[in-house]
Amino acid sequence: MSSSNCNSFVLLLVLALAVLIDPYFVASLQGLPPEFTRWHVCVVNGLSNSQTLFLHCKSKDDDLGARNLFPGTNFTWSFQQNLLRTTLFWCYMSKDDNSHAAFKVFWQDVLLFHKCSWKNCVWTAKDDGIYIRDFATNSDEFRGEWNPGLLQG
Repeated sequence: MSSSNCNSFVLLLVLALAVLIDPYFVASLQGLPPEFTRWHVCVVNGLSNSQTLFLHCKSKDDDLGARNLFPGTNFTWSFQQNLLRTTLFWCYMSKDDNSHAAFKVFWQDVLLFHKCSWKNCVWTAKDDGIYIRDFATNSDEFRGEWNPGLLQG
């Protein structure tokens, strides 16, 4: 094997190992790595019959406040993931029939990042449950159903 072919083989091997060891390597080729990306999370009221959605989202460090979303409206916020890759946001929501859902809307997960197209996580409350927009498949993916009653604190 010539020196040129050997160097090419070694470079290819190093790149292959980098992809296997660090899944963020692929994302960094398309732009900034996740911890330097400006992320956007959007929660949409997709309920029917003019139902209002009560929403309260927070992280360990930030309480984004409680709000009522009227049909077809949304609440969106932006942030950068921390360098330790431990950023986590979750939301509690309830609808007019007093059913509720509580779930994570952003966490450290390559599959989530892929669904969110590496920057935009869109969650929609529908009559039958909560969905995330999967930009990779251009579809809404069911993530959980409504629980009866309101969450007691």
